[in-house]
Amino acid sequence: MPAPLSDEKRAAILDAIKAGGKRNEIARAHGVGAGTVTKIAQEAGIAFDRSVTKNATEAKKADNAALRASTSRRLLVKANEFLDQMDAEHVAFNFGGKDNTYNEKRLPRPPVSDLRNLMTAAAVAIDKHLVIEKHDSGTGAEQAASLLGAMFADMQERHGATPAE
Repeated sequence: MPAPLSDEKRAAILDAIKAGGKRNEIARAHGVGAGTVTKIAQEAGIAFDRSVTKNATEAKKADNAALRASTSRRLLVKANEFLDQMDAEHVAFNFGGKDNTYNEKRLPRPPVSDLRNLMTAAAVAIDKHLVIEKHDSGTGAEQAASLLGAMFADMQERHGATPAE
């Protein structure tokens, strides 16, 4: 367990807090842990300004939502490309033999095994697109609360705001 802080060091840390210093910078400058700085601030009834952290967190959430929307769109586009390939001309090819020769043949559409793979790839891409859409649609508790609120408002409108006696 570290030795208790001297009154002078505690006062210097408190002065730095009151001057608007950042917690981690104060901790480094005085050779103490960030938790010590927080404890001194709490004992003095001072809270650190977290607006910058809050704003940065909100910005990161917005950036992530935009990236998810872009990814979701790309998955949907890719799924459609896979589905289009199912009806397109297909080149079947093979490397092999003792001379490692290349052979190819053009087919009006892919063979069944390739059709199955294309369908699976399209289905996975669509499923992942839907997962992202569901995540960003506010489903869950928010949607349930909104639905219950709408139902309650409708009932009040039909039957009155106060219970019948």
